[in-house]
Amino acid sequence: MRTAVADTSREAFHTLSPADYLQPKEQAIIAIFGPNTRLSRQQISEVSRIPLHSVCGRVDSLLTKGVLVEEGERRDAYTGKRQKLLRLPVGQRELF
Repeated sequence: MRTAVADTSREAFHTLSPADYLQPKEQAIIAIFGPNTRLSRQQISEVSRIPLHSVCGRVDSLLTKGVLVEEGERRDAYTGKRQKLLRLPVGQRELF
């Protein structure tokens, strides 16, 4: 298939690993976290104004990439259900 894309551009694209870059919503979620911030998915949704269903998908991606880790839990004030808390990994706090 012929395209107007240079061979070097195509090669560069194929060398990228999805773990090497963050999507815009992933970047928005990471921007919320400070050095000692621990938030649930619900809290991330409220702070970022990103719908909860979108936050859950992005958080799962960030967990897989190792950009976020789960640490601890809290009880939701309304439902009483447990919510896992997320934070930046210890070595990455100063990067963001």
